[in-house]
Amino acid sequence: MRKKVTFFGFLLTVFILADANGQDNEKIKRLFEGAIQAMGGDAYLSVSDIVSDGNYFMFDRDGNSSGLIKYNDYTKLPDKSRFELGNKKKERDVTVFNLEKNEGWILEGQKDTRAATKDEMNGFRSDVKHSIENIFRSRYGDPQNKYFYLGAGEGLDVTLEMVQILDPENDTITVYFDRASKLPAKVEYQRVNQRGIKEKHIQEFGQWHNIQGINTPLRLDGYVNGRKAFQSFAVKINYNNNLPDSLFSKPIPPE
Repeated sequence: MRKKVTFFGFLLTVFILADANGQDNEKIKRLFEGAIQAMGGDAYLSVSDIVSDGNYFMFDRDGNSSGLIKYNDYTKLPDKSRFELGNKKKERDVTVFNLEKNEGWILEGQKDTRAATKDEMNGFRSDVKHSIENIFRSRYGDPQNKYFYLGAGEGLDVTLEMVQILDPENDTITVYFDRASKLPAKVEYQRVNQRGIKEKHIQEFGQWHNIQGINTPLRLDGYVNGRKAFQSFAVKINYNNNLPDSLFSKPIPPE
């Protein structure tokens, strides 16, 4: 016999669901605001640009490493980047993106500078959209987004808490928060590759150090579909350098 649902039973269910949603919203707020404070609070939020030097490793599909490659990174928030990679100054690869002007440039060693392809531009847009700089400075708090508390992770991630962000374009990103340090431990999202196939990207953050009052991850590990793709170690980082916009224009090949 089918059990009849009373009006009071219906109301009780509504109140329980509303209370659960309210608790989840409080947890989400606590996690994001706790992470922002752990990263430096107002000092973190007021960063305008970042300059870093360090060591970079790339990995092929078999897990073989490229070996140590020196890098210099110049980032002007929210959407300008100049990334230089190579151990010899005249043979460095220089990648420049300036979304404010919708421009991208690629300089490979001593070849002529070329314009970034549509796929390369879209790839950079995805990197910006899913970066922790964007997530905590602008994406969190956007009223157009929806937030879901997913609870603790599984396996090695059991000490982490997860929150998923869904934007109006149905793009999702999962942020993992460390319960002890309050810091973001990693982010996970999907990105469409050049063949139109969705790939799962994960970035993990480690070796946090206080620099100019800002808690900074010096180590970054990147994975694509479970395979390690790159690893970087920052040796030196400076914030708020008043970088000129000219740094993010078309790079000139070395003479």
